[in-house]
Amino acid sequence: MTISIRDTRPAVVPATPPPAPRRWDAGLVALLAIVVSAAGAARPSLWFDEAATISAGTRSVPELLRMVGHIDAVHGVYYLLMHGWFAVFPATEFMSRLSSAIAVGAAAAGVVVLGRQLSTRQVAVTAGLVFAILPRVTWAGMETRSYALTMAAALWLTVFCVRAARRNRKVLWCGYFALLVAATLLNVFLVLIIPVHAVAVGVCAGRRALRDWAVAAVAAVGAVTPFLMFTQTQLFQVRWISPLQAGTVVKIVQDQYFDRAVPFAALAGAILLAGGVELWRRGTPASVRPARLAVIAITWMAAPTAALLLYSAVRHPVYYPRYLSFTAPAIALLLGQCVVAVGRGRVGVTAILAALTVAAAPNYLAQRGPYAKEHMDYSQVADVIERYAAPGDCLVLDNSTTWKPGPIRPLLAARPAAYQKLHDYGRGRTAIQRNMLWDSHIAIWAWADKMPDCPALWTITERDPSRPDHESGPSLPPGPRLGRAMAYQVPSRFGFHVVERWQFSFAQVTKSEGLVRGA
Repeated sequence: MTISIRDTRPAVVPATPPPAPRRWDAGLVALLAIVVSAAGAARPSLWFDEAATISAGTRSVPELLRMVGHIDAVHGVYYLLMHGWFAVFPATEFMSRLSSAIAVGAAAAGVVVLGRQLSTRQVAVTAGLVFAILPRVTWAGMETRSYALTMAAALWLTVFCVRAARRNRKVLWCGYFALLVAATLLNVFLVLIIPVHAVAVGVCAGRRALRDWAVAAVAAVGAVTPFLMFTQTQLFQVRWISPLQAGTVVKIVQDQYFDRAVPFAALAGAILLAGGVELWRRGTPASVRPARLAVIAITWMAAPTAALLLYSAVRHPVYYPRYLSFTAPAIALLLGQCVVAVGRGRVGVTAILAALTVAAAPNYLAQRGPYAKEHMDYSQVADVIERYAAPGDCLVLDNSTTWKPGPIRPLLAARPAAYQKLHDYGRGRTAIQRNMLWDSHIAIWAWADKMPDCPALWTITERDPSRPDHESGPSLPPGPRLGRAMAYQVPSRFGFHVVERWQFSFAQVTKSEGLVRGA
């Protein structure tokens, strides 16, 4: 005989609706990060490094591959990616930088996902928001270079590493091997994330996973060793980097993550200190997860920095704050954890994030000034030529000026279309012919015989503080800077005289007329 008993207990009804889907966290933070980085990206002038990206990315693939055999091999993969981008979008100030803003968005999503792997949802989202406003990140998000992309690569490689460690399957470690090789080819410094992953695997999994990770990591290092050795032959490109000195400490503490934003750096330091004390004070078994995140984040900040400093001390100076931009996600994760610990609730966390935003605002606006890129004014010069020069006019570059940070010809590579209507007789072998980034330069006296055929001369030289920013007239004084240069002295022998002048942050542009035919 079977006895059935009916359960007469009332059904349990949730008192509150379930929380909003967490799947949107990463996407929403990514969208915010893109908007923050892209806002105002069109305003700053293009500069030397961005001109290099445009010069390399706008040539054909065979031409690009030949170039990286001579120079910039460390950026070869990035240039290939930008070649694809420029095939779709024009190489303007905004559109070229939009690629980096999108990369920042991908990195911000990675911060949220990694934060969720290592900690709570609140910590993950908070870290993602901190990352979006971090001064080093907002700088990288509007720079047409690989820094933003390396952040994204480092983050998603770490996300994959943690997942592979927890599942510990050979197919995942094969994938990790391939991704680590690709990341290193994208940016040689990303090989320095290997110690970080060693710690991540150690704290997130067991010895078996650590052993399997080591096999994949060693194999990846072996695969990229020829590339690493080849890049050593191009170290002449960074000979401008100063040896380590006392000021290097300031660069590490202030510039590497905060891009000289002193108020943000000070507030971040206070939050890290207060958050560390709070997390230490709790000291319960529940603090294992916070400790895990903190250990990984600190290693991520310390290990690559120490390795680059050591290399700079014993081999060749290569340390420069922006080269370690891929470590910025680590301090965002650490700050996110500390903000949650100090804030102790949604209101407190929101207030701290608002304070960080206010502290970042002055630097954020400075990053979007017209001369924010090392005071360079490539775009402003191109604007003048584009607006006022007539087809058939001639271009004169004063190659004697101490141009910063390199020769004067890169100025033309940033916006080449603006100068196409001019006769540039001072242009020697092209960058493509030379397999280099820049065209060669011919001294003005070598093409002086062509000058009588020029309706007007457009001369670019260094700014002259003794002259107004803009002036025009039938015959203007050249000023002491231009007057002593061959770029003025040679044309003056043919009857040219300055009729208009524009001056910007570093450059001055003059228009000269008055050719005496038959001179």
